[in-house]
Amino acid sequence: MEKEVSSIKSVDEMGRVTLPLELRKMLNIREGGKVEIGVCDNKFIISKYNPMTKLKEWADCVVNSISQVVEHEIVLTDDEKVLSSNKKKYLKKQLTPEVQEVFYRREMVIKKKDEDSTMLPIFLDTEQDFCCELIVPIVKNNDLIGSIIVLATENKCFDNDVVKVCKGFSYFLSCLIEI
Repeated sequence: MEKEVSSIKSVDEMGRVTLPLELRKMLNIREGGKVEIGVCDNKFIISKYNPMTKLKEWADCVVNSISQVVEHEIVLTDDEKVLSSNKKKYLKKQLTPEVQEVFYRREMVIKKKDEDSTMLPIFLDTEQDFCCELIVPIVKNNDLIGSIIVLATENKCFDNDVVKVCKGFSYFLSCLIEI
């Protein structure tokens, strides 16, 4: 059962209400993050906005398409968890704060174990031994939507073509989103 939290807040002259820090932390809402507001039975419902839920029908198609040309593990995420993957063991896995931090910097990351770089832990509570990691954020109007992550478990890392394919699909998905 989910923890119920409530708070009494004043509405200012512009109709604004500040979300308490505890609620923002609970929902992982960062500064600049978007929320969805609705009304049901005369009650406001506020939830973290997740544009990737509108792309769920495309998620498996995108992962399958990338898998046709990339011989590695493919993961499509929102900003917190895996939505689709060509490996069932990753489905619905939570992403680590380190990966989320990369997302919020909106930067693509390529890590190779043999280059003395520190590999990012990708998933919470999961044993990981990847030799290469590629993280391509999906961004629209500077809003983070999610990411495409490619993971290599063998000593066969990706080349520039893999990066180009993932960047192309990232752009494609960003075009489908309306923010």
